[in-house]
Amino acid sequence: MSYAVEVAEGALRLRIQVGTKSIPIAITPEQAGELGTALVGACVLHAEGRAPAPGPILRSDLPVIGWRTGVIREHALAVLLLDILGGPEIALQFQPAVAISCGRSLLETGKTLQTSTR
Repeated sequence: MSYAVEVAEGALRLRIQVGTKSIPIAITPEQAGELGTALVGACVLHAEGRAPAPGPILRSDLPVIGWRTGVIREHALAVLLLDILGGPEIALQFQPAVAISCGRSLLETGKTLQTSTR
């Protein structure tokens, strides 16, 4: 079995391939986001060895095990690459002012947590 999210005729669709059978399923951008979140969540749960209750996996905390920063110069964007437990890598793009604000906020949160755990 294989799958892909693709664009066809200007719309998103999920294509599932089972043997010789190909099944295209129209999806909305919101459904694509939910599917992505659920798949990353399932990867994390598996990596942690947790067995969730039967039923749909909607979302999960995403433990960050590494990170890198970079720049997309042609668009003047800051990039934060997050390595997530289980293997996924998530790339976040920030306008410069948002990157600065986010960094400051994360720094202050880290300082507060560090102080409160001493």
